[in-house]
Amino acid sequence: MYLKTTSTLLGLAVGSALTLSAMPAKAATVEFGNNGILFDEDTTIEFDFIRSQGLFQSTLFVVEAANPTDMSNPLFVENAPFDDTSPDFIGTCPTSVTVPGSSSCTNEFTFKADVEYSLALFSGENNPAGTDGFVYSTDALNTPANRQAFVFDGVVLPPYTGPGEGSSDPLLGKVTIAFDDKGAGNDGDFQDFIITAMEKESIPEPATLVGLGLVAGSLTLIRRRQR
Repeated sequence: MYLKTTSTLLGLAVGSALTLSAMPAKAATVEFGNNGILFDEDTTIEFDFIRSQGLFQSTLFVVEAANPTDMSNPLFVENAPFDDTSPDFIGTCPTSVTVPGSSSCTNEFTFKADVEYSLALFSGENNPAGTDGFVYSTDALNTPANRQAFVFDGVVLPPYTGPGEGSSDPLLGKVTIAFDDKGAGNDGDFQDFIITAMEKESIPEPATLVGLGLVAGSLTLIRRRQR
């Protein structure tokens, strides 16, 4: 009888372990930077607003590269061009910048697998020179095509010590994306709108937790039986 029970419990443990091993692997970043944003699995990224600087009242969106002026996915909006009491036209959250319709400084977006995206900074009626109000994190979408955002590993704030990176990986840690809105004649200061991005920590599904409990409990009973 002990042998039968042990075999049953061992089967449960092995079955649960196999189920857990069959779960999808961690998503891989195909691209996150100046060549576009592209993942090979549905991936949720958490964005934090850091600060803005300048006279423009802008909104930051996630857009699909195939439809770069679609405003249906806003991340952060400047409710005022800058904080009333701040020097040098600096905007902070939640004083002048928030997630639309809330006072939050953190937003998230789920990027669909194999769909190319970009971040788009829109300055409304305060159109930066030579644009229709949009500048993009993807170089090729800008008019003319050039770099209007830099991507940095970690949390980086001005003054910058280098020109930044072309891409980074938000699945490995925080990434800073800093925009230049062309408002001062394309001055290349990359401090007009600054956010960070990082993969949102996933919460295990209930079935996964049950499986883990079965594995742990079954192995404990097996050891007791063997004694």
